[in-house]
Amino acid sequence: MRPSAPIVAVTVLEDRASVTRRGTAHLAAGQHRLVIEGVSPVLADKSLTATASGARVLDVRCERALAPWKDPAGGSVVAAVMLRMERQALEAKREQLDATAAAARVESEGLRQLAVAAHRDLAIAASRGNASPDAAVQLAELDAADRDARGRLVDAELESQSLAAAMARLDARIRTAEAEAGEETARIIVDVIADAANDVTLTIGYVVPGAAWRPYHRAVLARAAGRVDWTTTACVWQATGEDWSDVELICGLERPSLGVEPPDLFDDEVRARKRPDSVVVEMREQEQQTTGLGTGGPLQVPGIDDGGLGLTLSAPRTSIKSDGLPHRVPVGGFTAPAQLSLVAIPLKSPWVHIRARIVNVGQAPLLAGPVDLIMASGYVGRAEVGFVAAGEKFYLGFGPESEIRVHRTETRERDEAGMLGGWNVQTVRVAVRLSNLGTERREIDVTERIPISEVEQVGVQISSPDAYLLGTDDQPGGEEVTQVTARALDERGLVTWGVELPPLGRRAVTLEYKLKSQRGVSTPGL
Repeated sequence: MRPSAPIVAVTVLEDRASVTRRGTAHLAAGQHRLVIEGVSPVLADKSLTATASGARVLDVRCERALAPWKDPAGGSVVAAVMLRMERQALEAKREQLDATAAAARVESEGLRQLAVAAHRDLAIAASRGNASPDAAVQLAELDAADRDARGRLVDAELESQSLAAAMARLDARIRTAEAEAGEETARIIVDVIADAANDVTLTIGYVVPGAAWRPYHRAVLARAAGRVDWTTTACVWQATGEDWSDVELICGLERPSLGVEPPDLFDDEVRARKRPDSVVVEMREQEQQTTGLGTGGPLQVPGIDDGGLGLTLSAPRTSIKSDGLPHRVPVGGFTAPAQLSLVAIPLKSPWVHIRARIVNVGQAPLLAGPVDLIMASGYVGRAEVGFVAAGEKFYLGFGPESEIRVHRTETRERDEAGMLGGWNVQTVRVAVRLSNLGTERREIDVTERIPISEVEQVGVQISSPDAYLLGTDDQPGGEEVTQVTARALDERGLVTWGVELPPLGRRAVTLEYKLKSQRGVSTPGL
């Protein structure tokens, strides 16, 4: 018996999928063999399970075979060898037509030469006064024979061209048949026994490789309303050999393949080394993490950062073909207010960026992954978001503000220590100029940084806010620009100014600090 048991539910994990099939069949009392055709040939046999309501399952197994090629045009099963035999027949017929056309071409050429000779003889006879009463009839017979030969030549050439086109189509079918020959198919065989005649519901489950999903987000910013419409989608790929049509899709993050054994610990050896004669101080950049603002970066593929929660996301009924292409299915979303601000970090970027502070008001956390950024002007770019718990705040940038310009300059002056010792002093001066090309007032947070020393041989001293003032000579065009001196300095070495830019106005901020190092201490990069 071959009952219908379509796929009704799929749970997609990070690198595999759990498939559930369900079907109903009316069985008489006794033992029966149920065959489910068209299943994935790559299913894991050890994961194959079957249950039947109203009957007992005796055995379940998967049988695989090489399927013959099925012609998509006629729906018939045709082997590639049969197609090649058909091509040989067409090729023999075409050779016959080519021979017929060659014979007709030779005959037509001979009749043409005979007609030319007849006209020459008639001209000579006429010049000598000899009459040829049946010449017109003979010439008409030559013309008729020539027309017949030319007609056979044209017919043979046209039929030969038709055969060439048919052979080309047949060659394409042969290539497809040879490429798809030996495609593996599979079926599930379930042996059941029923105590009495009744309707039996058969449920089959198995795990298949070749399927995966990753979170993908979409953020639409309504800047005037201060609102963000957030949509979380599951980007699903599958090439399992069976289509998922109108199924209940669940995207899970369980990791059944992870080991359950604790890791081994090894000895940590401590070795002594000779103290160097000179001290070399190297500069490094350290990324500062902020708790509660979703700044944790996403993990690299194939892992998904779910905070160790093992989440499952449910999607509406959907269909996904086994084509290996990405299919995006919505699995969640929310609408939340956004606190917008303009942020400038001239040391890293010459632009003023729009930054939104958003709260995850959804019921589920946001998984780490890419985010498509949409504004009123359309698609503005792509960003990354880390793992964000429910109720947590996070920042998201929406690209540069086109109406504001930033220009940064930096100068360094070095004063070497004398012969009797002392400190090497390097004075660093930074000037940041901002211009507002728009007709609205803008508030911008400008951030610079100073280095922080971790050794006593190197010191960093920041000057007072008004230690470095821009003069008229430092301004473009010699025009005076208002300088903002109010600033804030935190323990991480970040200096922040709140700058108010009037419409069509300009402002500037400056920073001066000194790097001191003892004599004999090398400070490359500082």
